[in-house]
Amino acid sequence: LFQTSLPSELSFESYASAVSSWFGKLALLALIWAFIHHLLAGIRFLLLDLHIAGEREQGANTARVVLGLSVLLTLVCALLLFGLI
Repeated sequence: LFQTSLPSELSFESYASAVSSWFGKLALLALIWAFIHHLLAGIRFLLLDLHIAGEREQGANTARVVLGLSVLLTLVCALLLFGLI
């Protein structure tokens, strides 16, 4: 979608109208959550590779932290995206 918005002003306007709708913002929010979760899970796995928090219970706790942080950061992004902040 971003690549198709670059060639002309008309294609950019269609991109901007798609992203400014509530459904477009919801789709962007899903992509934002996926990116944030993937980033935090990657950091978690890097720490696991360094044998930090490698025990079973610690691993479960870090998984919960990753999920909680990703949801929290996504909510902050949602507030910014929908113009509430």
